[in-house]
Amino acid sequence: MSEYVWPATVLIIFLGMLVIVWRALSIAHDLSKIVLQAGLKATVPPVVPAIQPIPKPTPAPPPAPKPAGPFADAPNWFQGAVHEIGFHETGNNQGIERYISMAHTGSLGDPWCAVFTNAMLEQAGIPGTRSPSSQSFRSSPNFVQLNEPALGAIAVFWRGSQASGLGHVGFYRGEDADQVWVLGGNENDMVQIEALPKSSASFGLIGYWWPKSVPLPTIGPVMMPSGSPISIQTPPSGTQVAPSAPGRQTDIIATYFGGTTSAYPPNPPIDDNSPGVALPFHFQGPRPRVRVTGKRSGQSIDCDIVDVGPWNTNDPYWETGTRPQAETGTDSHRRHTNKAGIDLTLAAATATSIDGKGLVDWEFISGPTAEQPKVT
Repeated sequence: MSEYVWPATVLIIFLGMLVIVWRALSIAHDLSKIVLQAGLKATVPPVVPAIQPIPKPTPAPPPAPKPAGPFADAPNWFQGAVHEIGFHETGNNQGIERYISMAHTGSLGDPWCAVFTNAMLEQAGIPGTRSPSSQSFRSSPNFVQLNEPALGAIAVFWRGSQASGLGHVGFYRGEDADQVWVLGGNENDMVQIEALPKSSASFGLIGYWWPKSVPLPTIGPVMMPSGSPISIQTPPSGTQVAPSAPGRQTDIIATYFGGTTSAYPPNPPIDDNSPGVALPFHFQGPRPRVRVTGKRSGQSIDCDIVDVGPWNTNDPYWETGTRPQAETGTDSHRRHTNKAGIDLTLAAATATSIDGKGLVDWEFISGPTAEQPKVT
């Protein structure tokens, strides 16, 4: 072996070992980086999206209070009819324009028991027969016959003979062995609860009907206490009627009034400098206040009720959901009207920018039953 071979071999081996060591160190370095990165990732907390709070549901509005009093469980149309007890016609079937308007049927001079019955149904949102005949409920597709009575059912009677086509109609209140107490119109020329015979030589009960659009009631006689009066001409004590008309009356013609004496005791003169209104109904007891808003100006004023009018004295149109009767152009006394449904004192007219005559919206803002005062 040449003297140069051995040192060369040793050098090659040495260099090979250096390469192996370098590769090992390189691999170790790479492994340490991987381990370090893995460790860092393990210590960094994961990003968690923020938890959005669940919104609380909006609480439902409290239910409207149920009417109280002796007829709290009666249907709405019966409660509305109780409201009308005491109304008296002004002549031979005269003064019933409001009921005619509400019922969409009838004419002055007509016997008005069916007009009144239809009016009370229509104001409660129940389609009537649109006929002034007491017998129309027997054949109208809007009504079904009941096998027995129920409070508020429509009681139909014959008069003269069973084949005459004449009779009477009203709402069932109760009964005893021989009589049916009926709440109706045109009973002795007025609205009252009256005991009528179930059967006689010239008058008798035919049966009971119920609005088809309303769930059938629990049926069965309502027995009247012994000694019950046979004629009730004022609303029973404690009676409360659920309002049926919206609280806000819109597009009502307003006119200015003044220089007269108030219809309310102690009957002072109307004060031009005090905001006041007149509405066509005579309120009993505390009177509500009225907020009047001019349609063109948008300006409002709060007023006292200081007089009765314009035109009519028994037209609480805000209770029935109808328009002011005077808008027909003729009032209940057949006078030509300017179609106004509210009167304003000078102060109220000025505040709402009503110059003699104009359109307003109005609403009750306080009174015996908040926005809907009780009419008695």
